[in-house]
Formats: sequence, structure tokens, C-alpha cells
Amino acid sequence: MTRALAEAIFLSFLIVLVAVWLGAQPVEGAESQGKSPASTTKIRLAVPSPSLSYLPIHVALKRGFFARRGFDIEVIQMAAGLTAPALLNRAIDYTTVPSGPATAGARGAPLKVICFASVKLQHLLISRPEIMTVTDLAGKRIGAGGFGTLPSYEVRVLIDRYRLGPGTIIVPLNSSTDRLIGMQRGTIDAGIVPAPLDLRAEEMGLKRLLHMGTILPIPQAGLATTDEKLKTGRAEVIEVLKAMIEGLDYTWTQREGTVDIIARWMNLNASQAAKAYDSVKETFSKNGVPSEEQAKSYIAMLSATAGLKGDFSPASIFDFSAAAEASKEMALKK
Repeated sequence: MTRALAEAIFLSFLIVLVAVWLGAQPVEGAESQGKSPASTTKIRLAVPSPSLSYLPIHVALKRGFFARRGFDIEVIQMAAGLTAPALLNRAIDYTTVPSGPATAGARGAPLKVICFASVKLQHLLISRPEIMTVTDLAGKRIGAGGFGTLPSYEVRVLIDRYRLGPGTIIVPLNSSTDRLIGMQRGTIDAGIVPAPLDLRAEEMGLKRLLHMGTILPIPQAGLATTDEKLKTGRAEVIEVLKAMIEGLDYTWTQREGTVDIIARWMNLNASQAAKAYDSVKETFSKNGVPSEEQAKSYIAMLSATAGLKGDFSPASIFDFSAAAEASKEMALKK
């Protein structure tokens, strides 16, 4: 069997999985966004499990920013690995998980990341209470995901940046909850977890040692779509991005309302939701367009975690022109 044929068969298999996934997953439509206009455009948006990394997009949904622009958004929870084939097969229109489409784009697929909602990592380094500083982790055991995952990449950066030495061990634990339990039991000394799991860590008597976004300005969540959508449906793309930018602005400026949305979404009480908001607020973009440093950091991360070989152009994975246009139009209306 040739490699091309094998890849074609694998892609077909993924497309079938996507079709099954779409049929099985519960969806969230315009009813959660407020009253929609009489004439609407149906859009399918793939998301991972609830994550504060795409909070401004969730805020835009809950506050009706998409509905007011004539969009009926069907939210579909989907595994990250399925988003690229789902986009290529037109099973979905957009996804908040950019890593799969970006990797596929670097390999030649007609997919682009068109904006980032979060431009700094929302992961935290948690440790056992006796660990005072990051340098105290030299020679210790740090829990992260398996090889090729973002948490594993973060720990490797930590080891290099803080000169923790070759004796420092990365323990592969794919579940963030397992990392917390491992620290509590003493099988590992520290671990990477996403917000707001740091609140759970605190309740377990563990220590919040470092906010990874302070040293790694790596974008996490945003929107990705197809080259075809950018060419033939650019007006739609710009309106979708305007709704997201409204979500960003609300997230930055309306603390009380955003805290309430977080509490309901993440099943947190008001105090916990407020702490979660304060922890992640500074990770969000203002207009969806990352800085040059942030874009470079994302490419470096993608190269290290996705097994990409050789150089690839940023233009093969990014197209922020529509986001810049949408931001400019929004600014003119203020």
C-alpha cells in the first residue's frame, strides 16, 4: 500500500468518525444566546471540553453577540484530532481548537488559524507544599502529559529555563486530576494543570508555584477555518470575528457578568469563579490578533509537539487579515 493511499484511507476513517461524533454529541444552539433574528445563518462550531482558554467565545455565545449578527451557532464538543478532517469535510465551519488545523496547515492542508482568544498559557505549575521555588524542583518528579503534549513541552522549557538538570523527571500523566492526586500522595512533586483546577489544588493543600503564562506567551485557543471559507465567505468570517471581539471586550471590561458566566459554565461558586477570572484575565487578547512574539512562540510549540520536520511558513497556518479588518471596523464604530 502506498503512503498516499494509506493517508487517504486514514482521512476517510476520520471523516466517518466525525460523522458519528456529530450525530452523537449534544449541541447548544441559539436558544442559549438570546432571541435570534428572523433570518439566520447556521454555523457549526467545534469546541473541546469546557476550558477558560476560549472563555471570550463562550461569553459571546451567552451574551448573544453571535445571535445579534444573524448567526445560529450549533456548538459541538469534539476531540481535537477530529477538527481538521471535520473542517476539510465541511462537517463544521469553525473550531476553537487551533492546534489540529494548524498542524494540518503546516503539512499543506487548506486550513488557517484566523484569530486567538487567549494569547498566553492558562496552565499553572502546582507543587507539594514543601516546595518553595521552581528551582527546588531540581532532581524531582514533575507530572505532565505524554511526549508531544503541551504540558510535557512546558516542563521541558521549565527544566531548561531554571536549569533543573538531567535528574529532573517528567512523569507522563495525561489526566490533570491524576497529577493532583499524585502530588497529594507524594508520587510526584509538582505538575502542570489548567485553570481553574488550581482552585481544586489549593483545597487539597497543594501550592500554586508558577503561572505558566508569565514565562510562555503561547496562544491557546482561538478560531480556525478553511481557506475556502476565507475566500468565498469572508463577509461571514468578519462578522463571526466581530462577535468574538465583542466577547473579548466584555471579558476584559465586565468582571461581574463574566464571573457569573464562569460560575455557571464551570460549576463554581461565586468566590471560586472570581478567583478563576482574576487568574486568567490577563491571558486574553484585545482584538484576536497575536503579537509577533506570541505567534513565534506558538510556532515553536507546534514544531516541538506536533512532530513537524523542517521549516514552514507562518502563512501556511495563520491568516489574521480578517481579524485585523474586523477589529478596525469595530474600533471605527466606538
